[in-house]
Amino acid sequence: MAIDDLIKAVEVSGQERISEIMERSKAEAEEIIREAQAKDEPIRKRLLDDAKQSVEIQRNKLLSAAREKSRMEVAKTKSEIFQEVFDEAPRRLASVREHPQYRENLKVLLGEALRDLGNSDVVLHIDKRDEVLWKEILNESKGNYQIVTDLTCAGGLNVYTRDERFVIFNTLESRLKKAKEIYRPEIFSLLFGE
Repeated sequence: MAIDDLIKAVEVSGQERISEIMERSKAEAEEIIREAQAKDEPIRKRLLDDAKQSVEIQRNKLLSAAREKSRMEVAKTKSEIFQEVFDEAPRRLASVREHPQYRENLKVLLGEALRDLGNSDVVLHIDKRDEVLWKEILNESKGNYQIVTDLTCAGGLNVYTRDERFVIFNTLESRLKKAKEIYRPEIFSLLFGE
């Protein structure tokens, strides 16, 4: 029986030893897990922060692109409206000859051109439809003018020096074109309140 007791004692001792090893292993495993979790938390936090930052950058890029696209569409629409205004103007100029002030307007256009050229010995290029009116206007003045009816315009005239070195374009269309360029900011302000 002594051998049986000895075997039993060895088994009990081995069982205790196994239990101790198991408990120590379990405690070590729990400590390793806690350490891993402690090390994992900053990594997870950093990855989460990186992901948040990436999402924020992407969001800002998308917002910026959307704003730019919207700004471009607004600018395009404003330009189209501006162009429509100037596309309509020649249609309205078609009836300017019927206006009671047309004769006076022609005198003003001639006066401006002569003042700019500083010369009364000039050639007036006019529209054939205004020839009679221009002859009446020129009979009232004291200049030496030659009339050439080679323009087709809504009204006005082009004035050349005899040597053709200088010219003043003073048709209604040329004035409209000049106004479109010069007064663009003011017109945009009137149209869009900018």
